[in-house]
Amino acid sequence: MRLQGLAVGLCAAAFVNGCALVFGISPGEYDPDPFGLEGGAGSTGGAGGAGGAGGAGAPDAEVEPPPCTPLLDDLEDGDGAILRCKDRVGSWYTYNDGTRSGTQTPLPGRPFVLVSPGHGPSNYAAHVEGSGFITRGAGMGFDLNLAPGGAKLSYDASAYSGLTFWAKAAAPTHIYVNFPDRNTDREGGVCEGSGCGDHFGEGLDLTTEWAQYTVMFAILSTDGWGVPAPAAFDAAHAYSVEFHTAKSTVFDFLVDDIAFVP
Repeated sequence: MRLQGLAVGLCAAAFVNGCALVFGISPGEYDPDPFGLEGGAGSTGGAGGAGGAGGAGAPDAEVEPPPCTPLLDDLEDGDGAILRCKDRVGSWYTYNDGTRSGTQTPLPGRPFVLVSPGHGPSNYAAHVEGSGFITRGAGMGFDLNLAPGGAKLSYDASAYSGLTFWAKAAAPTHIYVNFPDRNTDREGGVCEGSGCGDHFGEGLDLTTEWAQYTVMFAILSTDGWGVPAPAAFDAAHAYSVEFHTAKSTVFDFLVDDIAFVP
């Protein structure tokens, strides 16, 4: 996603644990080639590439899940999976560009362990920290539709207009909220090799206090190096949501209460 100016507005009334920042309205196993590089050129500080397989694996598909609501995960069940509902099942994971000297916690392919406390009265939040990834960066995310065997499937998010969540960082940090879709994720079968990974997304700045952020699908963009070069995010065939940091970024941040915007 392109580095572009953010339309940021502060809410009129302060939240107890932060303020709402709105963008666009007023405001598994370790994958040695997680970005589909295969010798291709890297992005110049852009959104980065696709994540790895879900760290917790796909939950068993034996019990009929409830209908879906906009809430994706409040983390309060304390596990590494998002809230399961009809046609939506996924796990949290971390990923990076494979720089040997880089460090990251949790490590890709290891169990995704939540931390405590979370936002407000919440008991848990998703957390990632690390540094030293010098080609395409690193981050954490979750898949939206995993088959019982763990294969990634697309999810139809076209009924929604964006994503909202709470986050804070140990130090002010610029991140990207990325949405791998059929055209940019290798699982979609459209892009190939180094042409994959130029996901639609938007950049935002985290502070050291909990704040709410909203990213609207209508303003998402890519860096422009992917092949093919789709005109817009394909919300009807979304694969994941990722919280990404660019190359050479020192990062340590928390995310909680993630939901789609109706």
